[in-house]
Amino acid sequence: MALEGNYKTIILPRAKLEVDETAFYYESIRKGLGKLFYKEFKNYALTLNTLPFFEEKYNIVGTLPLKKFPYIIHFTVDEDEKNVSIQAVTSNYQNPENTRIKL
Repeated sequence: MALEGNYKTIILPRAKLEVDETAFYYESIRKGLGKLFYKEFKNYALTLNTLPFFEEKYNIVGTLPLKKFPYIIHFTVDEDEKNVSIQAVTSNYQNPENTRIKL
């Protein structure tokens, strides 16, 4: 899955799975909540097309927290190729040892 802008945003399969699982979870709690989560994620992912330089948290991995949901987008930027790769989307409450992100 890719999103277009000044930078090309690529959502890696493990991040897409995390987004899908989270949206499904929120939808199971309340109808429409999963769609709201997905919409917020998509809007923030689109922001990375034009503004990919947020806080570098883990050496080369940048982070972008969502506002309405307790999740953080983890991404890397390839300035030469003009690519932003979304590596993972994790919960603020998730144990970092259990995340799918392995760099």
